[in-house]
Amino acid sequence: MTWPTHDEDGFGPEDAIRLTGVSRETLARVDSYLATLDQWRERINLIGPGEGRHLWRRHVLDSLQLIEQISSDDLSVADLGSGAGFPGLVIACALAERPGASVTLVEKSPRKSEFLRAAIAEGRLPAKVVNLRIEDAPRQKFDLVTARALAPLPKLLGYAYQWLKPSGKALLMKGRDTAAELAEARLAWTFDMSDRESLSSPEGRVLRISSIVPRRA
Repeated sequence: MTWPTHDEDGFGPEDAIRLTGVSRETLARVDSYLATLDQWRERINLIGPGEGRHLWRRHVLDSLQLIEQISSDDLSVADLGSGAGFPGLVIACALAERPGASVTLVEKSPRKSEFLRAAIAEGRLPAKVVNLRIEDAPRQKFDLVTARALAPLPKLLGYAYQWLKPSGKALLMKGRDTAAELAEARLAWTFDMSDRESLSSPEGRVLRISSIVPRRA
């Protein structure tokens, strides 16, 4: 079984280029990654069997929309809970065009880590896999942290605080409960934030967060 070339509503690669401005070379690397994902998805539980119907909008576009918010100074990126590679591997597909940039994929599952390494090798992507729990202390701090569908925002900010450099920022993808999660997060953390509607869903928000500091008890 192979992925459809377009979603069931007709959305496809050309639409992703139009909405995000990424290069055709980036899309070619994304295609290579998706081919590897297709080969592995029946061997391990990476993505649901029905996701091919909206793969390009729900997963590829959802990931590609982050690229324009990654500045030229964001050379070290940590994607937390990488799973099937959205958004981490998609980001690596784009950052292959930026000398010195690299993505660290943080994934606790050994089998998913094996898949991620295979996709990196197949696509010759500027990325590596760290097979450990997000809660474990990282060996390095990063310019940028990304996360998608990982944890409630108060907990997610704790992860970002642990993995980011003091000057770093986080790009966090959240859903319909964003307002409630933000209110709860502000009880435990101070931070600067801007947000925008997700390109992939009117219910989604992309949060850009920096200057994360825990509130004192």
